[in-house]
Amino acid sequence: MVEPENTADSSRLWSTGKRLVCLCAAALLSVQGLAEGPKPEPKKPTPPTIAVVLPLGVEAGSRQKLTVRGLNVTNATAVRLTGLTPALTIEIKDRGAAQKIDGFDTQRVGDQRLEVELSLPANTPSGTNIALVVVSPDGDSKPFPLLVAAAGRIVAEQEPNNGFREAGALDDGKTVRGALETLTDVDVFRCELQAGQTLRAEVMAERLGATLDATLSLYDAKGRLLTSNDDAKGLGRDSLLEFKAPSAGRYLLAVSGVTEKAGAASVYLLTVTTAP
Repeated sequence: MVEPENTADSSRLWSTGKRLVCLCAAALLSVQGLAEGPKPEPKKPTPPTIAVVLPLGVEAGSRQKLTVRGLNVTNATAVRLTGLTPALTIEIKDRGAAQKIDGFDTQRVGDQRLEVELSLPANTPSGTNIALVVVSPDGDSKPFPLLVAAAGRIVAEQEPNNGFREAGALDDGKTVRGALETLTDVDVFRCELQAGQTLRAEVMAERLGATLDATLSLYDAKGRLLTSNDDAKGLGRDSLLEFKAPSAGRYLLAVSGVTEKAGAASVYLLTVTTAP
């Protein structure tokens, strides 16, 4: 062992040793960090998602109760509507777990619900010009479209209407709010057409978040199939049917489901109009 010749040499040796210890410690920490890998970033909050709003469709000029099904909606601080001036206040009445819908993933139909009430002004334009937004500390949901109809335009289907003999009446220009509650359920409606009149029937379901994949079928009074439509171009899985009557008489329109699934969100809006 070499003894330092003086105090200065001793000091230099001590300083050099200290630097070596620090370098070794830094190297060890660096190696340890490489072995552990980069630390994961904190999980970002998940904003709410609206899956479907039940019942489908709202009427202008009246107070209505709605159920908003979705993901991460129960911590909502507010619910608002886009496209209205002035802004509309929506009351949150209740919140909690949503009833499970068999056959559908929760990402599709949601596992939480909000019960809300709203009143649309009587002059609210018809169509899908407004949307619902759930506001929460984790962010806002994407706007979810609501179909608005003029007061008195939405009517509920009348059960039983599962066959030709039980077909419910269709009023021109009205929108029927219906549901296929079981896998074998079919809703049948009747209308009277004059020769040369054109019938236009449209289903809104998937476009409003419903799980129903609907098919429209038109029959004559004797039950013979005249035409049908499953997925109309540009409407996703919703149906649109147009038919020019060759003769005056009764015609029968049936709404059925394509897939072997049913449940609380297997609902639809059916609008029928006629033109000369």
